[in-house]
Amino acid sequence: MKSGINIVVIGGGSSYTPELIAGLIKVKDLPIERVILVDVPEGRKKMEHVQSFGRRLIEESGGSEFNLQTTFDLSQALRGADFVLSQFRAGGLEKRALDEQIPLRYGAIGQETVGAGGFANALRTIPVALDIAQELERISPHARLINFTNPSGMVTEALLRYSSIDTIGLCNVPITIERTIAQALQVPADTIRLDIFGLNHLSFVRHVYVQGRDIISEVLTYLKGGHSETSLMANIPEEKWESYVLEAFPMIPNPYLQYYWNPDAILKKQREEWQQGLGTRATQVMTIEEKLFELYADPAQMQLPDLLMKRGGAYYSTVAVMLLEALALNKGREMVVNVRNRGSLPELPWDSVVEVPALVDGQGARAVSGGSMPPEVKGLIQQVKAYEELTIKAAVHGNRNQALAALITNPLVPSSDVAKKILDDILLENQAYLGRFAQ
Repeated sequence: MKSGINIVVIGGGSSYTPELIAGLIKVKDLPIERVILVDVPEGRKKMEHVQSFGRRLIEESGGSEFNLQTTFDLSQALRGADFVLSQFRAGGLEKRALDEQIPLRYGAIGQETVGAGGFANALRTIPVALDIAQELERISPHARLINFTNPSGMVTEALLRYSSIDTIGLCNVPITIERTIAQALQVPADTIRLDIFGLNHLSFVRHVYVQGRDIISEVLTYLKGGHSETSLMANIPEEKWESYVLEAFPMIPNPYLQYYWNPDAILKKQREEWQQGLGTRATQVMTIEEKLFELYADPAQMQLPDLLMKRGGAYYSTVAVMLLEALALNKGREMVVNVRNRGSLPELPWDSVVEVPALVDGQGARAVSGGSMPPEVKGLIQQVKAYEELTIKAAVHGNRNQALAALITNPLVPSSDVAKKILDDILLENQAYLGRFAQ
């Protein structure tokens, strides 16, 4: 007879997984019975290292008793699941590297979640995510799916549009901004509330409340002094916003806004690194991961290595565990998540996915109304949402015209001619993952 919560981790061989295990170990009021790691056979060695290291972490804790299992059988893993955490990468880091390289060939920014790189990632990932959801509908239809898989906003919207599974999207950027502010102002993190609105990797903080008092002006003064809100985010370049930007837009921009607002500088940096033989961010991550898995395989390694912070994903386990607690224990916690809009941002489609504060409890996550978006950023957000909707349709239906329209609509693709060339390369170099386009 079942006595506790069963958690399934899709993409269990990820280098992030030990951080998640460490976070679950620290939870004392969540009755976890077992955690099952699932991956593809190609990830066997990595998942074995993660499992052995995870078991050492559990043993070292001296208190946790949940069973850490692994399998390549998705159906078997999903049987009896209460929560499914999705963190897989379709095509691995090798395809991520291509996602970053292809746009650079044609003078466009190469990045794994935004621009043409994020588009390629979405085309590969959305069909796999929907296949997983279909299996979950068949085996454990009442399980909740927590999506970390990038591009998180689009994957979450596809799951909510094309499956019946209760899905919530997560990103570590909002909590990183929150914790960075807390450290800078030397206040407890749990006393801070962020009023965020927008999309995943395209959001803005317009109010920062500490015990009910709005301190956004103090935070903006801090940022105008040359400080950064991205100091803990290894996956993207650190951005120190110029004072004139924060005067024109009196909000805290998501650090990914640098790709939209400073594309020339970003593109120049990416091309210089490529020409110098440094590769793209994926190249750097491959080097970091190789060392991480060596550490995970070492029987003497009994705690999370410091190197993990260079991988990116700060506070990944923190936000995941907070969400699990709120859902499983009916805690009624407000969190910034990716959920159905349902009027919280009236300028965006009702059934689209937005990144906003939501009330999370045993019933799920419900967006808190954010009101109208400021005109300074409304147009950009609406344009990117249109791109996202077209990309999701293209991925689901394998429609080349919708795919091309999506790329042309994306503000980080410089022209229709470049969009066509990028799309041709993406479809050619991802044939094994894009079978829907061949139908």
